[in-house]
Amino acid sequence: MLTKRKAIAAAIAMAAPWMAHAEDGAMPSFRFSGFGTLGAVATNTDQAEYATSVLQPKGAKKSADPGVDSLLAGQVDVRATKDLTFVGQLVANRTADDNYTPHVEWAFGRYAITRELAVRAGILAVPVFLQSDSRLVGFANPWVRPPTSLYSQAPFTDYDGADLVYRRNMGDFALTLQPYFGRATPEVPNAATGATTKAHLDDIVGINVAGEIGAWTVRAGYLQTKFTYRTDSTAQLFAGLRQIAPLVPGAGDLADSLDSVDKKITFTTVGASYDSGNVLFQAEYGKRKADFFLADTSAWYATLGYRFGNVMPHVTYSKVTTDSPTTQSVVPPVGQLAPLAAGINTLLAGQNPAQNTVALGVRWQFARNADVKLQWDHVSLPAGATGNFLNAQPGFAGSTVNVYSAAVDFVF
Repeated sequence: MLTKRKAIAAAIAMAAPWMAHAEDGAMPSFRFSGFGTLGAVATNTDQAEYATSVLQPKGAKKSADPGVDSLLAGQVDVRATKDLTFVGQLVANRTADDNYTPHVEWAFGRYAITRELAVRAGILAVPVFLQSDSRLVGFANPWVRPPTSLYSQAPFTDYDGADLVYRRNMGDFALTLQPYFGRATPEVPNAATGATTKAHLDDIVGINVAGEIGAWTVRAGYLQTKFTYRTDSTAQLFAGLRQIAPLVPGAGDLADSLDSVDKKITFTTVGASYDSGNVLFQAEYGKRKADFFLADTSAWYATLGYRFGNVMPHVTYSKVTTDSPTTQSVVPPVGQLAPLAAGINTLLAGQNPAQNTVALGVRWQFARNADVKLQWDHVSLPAGATGNFLNAQPGFAGSTVNVYSAAVDFVF
């Protein structure tokens, strides 16, 4: 991840942010920088809404929506001593309650124990992807947004906790080891009620391992957490299953397997990128497993791009498969059991994110700190799947959708 971190730092610093200090090398030092994206997204359907993840309350339809990708962020870096630094980052983008009130994305202290080992604590980026640190920095990425086929499978971007970052250069090879732990409480929107529900990801533990040699960066990671999420509607469904357990064999076990209180989620990822200056290749794979109603998934993407001066066209293919059942046969849809059976099947069917996507895009860096991007995503949904779309109407599952995106990214 060393090259990527350097690229992000260079991108944010490209506009020469101001620093306040008495003289070069004096302590403490202070730097302010920022980044942003002005975007618009439209599709060819009004039967569902395209969004980056389930943490957004709505998305784009035939009418262009500026809220899917647009954001503005500011960052403060304070170097208190030679070994101690503090970082704070505020981001304003569409949140679960559909407002743009700035929230704290990063707020951590970093202490360098040695030249190779540092400890950080506070609000940190979840290091599960190649683009985790630059996930929101449009200027640092070739696409309008990182491929949602993979990145939406672990949508929360920050956590409260701590990590150790060990980096060592061994000749031409650079190694990064990053164990971490903590917790997160993202807000999840409920389309039916317009309200939000706080999810709890407790006992997060994970590790990120990355290596860099020449133009190549390779990375592998693992995360596990105990997850709790409950709404009135899901609580009623699981209570209904337990109520009929004496009469319907397996109903109690089904309730226990679907209930989402203190349940385990694991996420395993591997990825690699090659950037020679002209040729860009990047691919990632991730597998999610959940011990409740959330579907198990396998997802991956591969991107190939070529730079012609300041212009880079690129193509991406991505795929999500659903690895667990999205229906049940324990409760028969008959008589007084029909509403309960329909409720459980609706809950499971809504957890089917399977999709295949071909994306064509172009990035034009028209200034040293700004770019323009255009992107077309052709999304094919298998039968019964709703993919990365929200608020799907009856008959939408299994559709084919075109998504049109435009964005201007900048750093300052």
